[in-house]
Amino acid sequence: MANGFNLAALIVLLVLVIGYSIFPFFDKVNPSLGGLPFFYWYQIVMLVVASVLYALVSIIFKG
Repeated sequence: MANGFNLAALIVLLVLVIGYSIFPFFDKVNPSLGGLPFFYWYQIVMLVVASVLYALVSIIFKG
């Protein structure tokens, strides 16, 4: 069971690293959302996505 958890956590980590590695894609000012440039709200969304994905992996494998 630990191997499945480790593999799932690694896949989530790789998805997030790739998401943050495409820096030229989100290094923009427009579009802005609520006065925040795209750069900032992309990172906020990625933080929420990371939290949800890790929570799902934890719930699925740890019960």
